[in-house]
Amino acid sequence: MIRKQQSKYLLYTIIFMGIFFSNFVFAQQCDCTKDFKELDKLLRKTPAYKDHKNRYEKVYDSAKESLTTIPNEFDCLVLLNKLTLGVNDNHIKVFGMPEGHGTKIIKSTINLDSLEQSLKTRPFENIEGIYKLPNYVTLGLYKKDGNYVGVILKSNLDNWQPGEIMYTIIPFSKDLLLAIFGQQKSKRLVAVSERIKHGMFLKLGLKKDLNTKSFHLAPYRDSLFFRKELDANITYIKAGSFDSFYPTLSEAESFYSTLQNTLTKPNLIVDLRDNTGGGQRNSNILLEILSKYSEKNKIHVLTNHNTGSNAEQFTIKLKKLPNTKILGDRTQGTLAYEKKKNVSNQLPCGKFMAVLTSKRHKLYLEYESIGVSPEIFLNYNEDWIAQTLKIIN
Repeated sequence: MIRKQQSKYLLYTIIFMGIFFSNFVFAQQCDCTKDFKELDKLLRKTPAYKDHKNRYEKVYDSAKESLTTIPNEFDCLVLLNKLTLGVNDNHIKVFGMPEGHGTKIIKSTINLDSLEQSLKTRPFENIEGIYKLPNYVTLGLYKKDGNYVGVILKSNLDNWQPGEIMYTIIPFSKDLLLAIFGQQKSKRLVAVSERIKHGMFLKLGLKKDLNTKSFHLAPYRDSLFFRKELDANITYIKAGSFDSFYPTLSEAESFYSTLQNTLTKPNLIVDLRDNTGGGQRNSNILLEILSKYSEKNKIHVLTNHNTGSNAEQFTIKLKKLPNTKILGDRTQGTLAYEKKKNVSNQLPCGKFMAVLTSKRHKLYLEYESIGVSPEIFLNYNEDWIAQTLKIIN
């Protein structure tokens, strides 16, 4: 009996050691270099690489030198995203795999009390500072080696602890920032293009002062499409998405049909804020309506940082119409390339996935990673529709 138990324990030990050894070997063999090489191959097949070969090679050489100093998965993901910046395609990003395959979050060794006291002295308009996401976290954002690091100072989330690095932010292009961060609930690492202005993350919602109102965001949050008669001379419409698939397309078509022959006032405000795009199958219907309207009337188009992709292309088309002005802030700068097929590509180590594009829009190359500038920049301290009304009147 004893001999059988010993054999049983020995068998379990052998199995356990085998699993441990195989995982150890995998960890040793599957380092950042393997993912880096695969991502490089994928990027060189994109239309964006063909447009920016020289730029990419410089970024590639710099990133390759950093490979030898990558200590962990988190820093590997940051490096991989830096490599994507070489092709100047704002759609292309590298993410952590979905839940269940999470990348380990790094804990900072910095003294949190000292950091907090130091950041309190930063000017309001400075990117460095203390930001809050209501009911979630208080974040200390400081500059390090040309990037910005966001460390949790206080947390209301059970899975996020003070001292953990939640954000790594890489400046690129004019004033764009590549924000790599862990999602609140899952801790999955994702990447988005962001701007920080007026003490706010314009896309992600963190604020230095929670009393600061987000005038740059589109109103009527529960409606993608909305119309309101503001006064005897001004009509307001919101086009919140150009998604070209049902049911959104059906909703858009129904809304556009109500505009036919009913836009009779001399001024029209077209709100494209937070419209992240879609396709011409949707936006061309509205373009046809507005093209006719602009022949005898004035159009005032509102855009913000969250106006992206096909909505940016649409904005450029509107700029060419008579009696049309763009107001607000620069758009996202994600309009020259398009995601078509094979969008997500899992990298060899199984921790990350690369989101790639496969179609180019040459007409918009000059706007990529820059955005479309409005003719009139609006103030972040006052309601944007109210400012537009003043300009009209």
